[in-house]
Amino acid sequence: MRAATFALATLSAASTAHATVSVLQPAREAAASQPLEITLLYTDDGSKPLSIDVPKQLTVNLTNGDLPPAPLTLARDPKVPDHVRLAPGQYRRVRFTAAWPESARGTMKIDPVGFDASPMLVTLNRGNTQTQVVAAEKREAQATTPAQMATATAAANTTAVPTTTIDTMLSGRLSTFEPMYFADGENGDNLAKFQFSFKYRLHLPDDPRSRGFLDNLYFAYTQTTIWNLSAPSVPFRDTSYQPQLFYYVEDTGVKSPLFTRMGVAAGIGHESNGKSGDESRAINIMFVRPTWDFGDLNGEHLTISPKIYYYLSRSGNHDIADYRGYTDFLVKYGSPDGWQLATTLRKGTKHWYGSVDSQLTYPLAKLIGSAWGGYVFASYFNGYGEDILDYNQRRHWIARIGYSIAR
Repeated sequence: MRAATFALATLSAASTAHATVSVLQPAREAAASQPLEITLLYTDDGSKPLSIDVPKQLTVNLTNGDLPPAPLTLARDPKVPDHVRLAPGQYRRVRFTAAWPESARGTMKIDPVGFDASPMLVTLNRGNTQTQVVAAEKREAQATTPAQMATATAAANTTAVPTTTIDTMLSGRLSTFEPMYFADGENGDNLAKFQFSFKYRLHLPDDPRSRGFLDNLYFAYTQTTIWNLSAPSVPFRDTSYQPQLFYYVEDTGVKSPLFTRMGVAAGIGHESNGKSGDESRAINIMFVRPTWDFGDLNGEHLTISPKIYYYLSRSGNHDIADYRGYTDFLVKYGSPDGWQLATTLRKGTKHWYGSVDSQLTYPLAKLIGSAWGGYVFASYFNGYGEDILDYNQRRHWIARIGYSIAR
């Protein structure tokens, strides 16, 4: 249930002694044709009746990451009087509404002004299908019998906009891509490794359900560095720079009893180490990456994601396919709020050349408190080509431990 289940954020009640004012979290998806609706909940927590002054307007700041925050004034429901009287233990919902600005696009951040409340995120849909979602969720919220609830929930699930992985940095346009981490380990040399990565959505569609090419076109960048902490002057041993341009949808809508969800990515990519002479390495590829999820996406589940690629060009490493092959086979198992094990397997075209790269992560908040973000990170690598400089050199194994921002 979405519209019928709300999250409460406690707010300060400036003019109401012994009363609590809370804001009810709006639905995660909204139709642009429907007004933005914010509901305040006034509660008498004391032992005496209270008379509460209710404001005629409520102001929020709106932004989607592309635009600077802009104020929006919501008007109080005209049926609600200026003064509300509450008996002990009684509560009253007060609704405030305003039309969405024409400039509003994508995932909107809503920040109430004058209240100590956490910002809220709502994905705005300017397509026609979202009106059906709103109607379905309203029927779900108003259901009073089990039969009505079952019918409404089925309708809501059928029409709802698919939700995406919670990796948003800038409201749907800039988000995480590959894992981001710093880890250190030693097997002979002390070789730390760190990586940062992001993807940027070039065009925000009016309808989040769109699977059009331009609506799902991304630019991504990943940078991976091997850092030799045991060498004099502790130099970076090698750094891989990996820009990519690709089409990506997390959920293609393909249904099957065999899997829960299927996504796909396809595009072109470059990888090089920025060096010259004998240490120069570079490849250009075109690739396709289907992804299948099995099980409950909110609990422990399995993900299988082979990245199949073709070398458009190779410089300084003409025989890289002998050691890396033509497929990165990624297997993940775990839950969004618990541990996760991710392993990438490569098999070269000659002999038993290849590699195993495993990463185990666990939320730091579950170990030392909810105020902490990120993950405890442990990794294991064995095989050829941990960095592109040493694509044809075998590292027998190395284990590392560190911290991960995204996994």
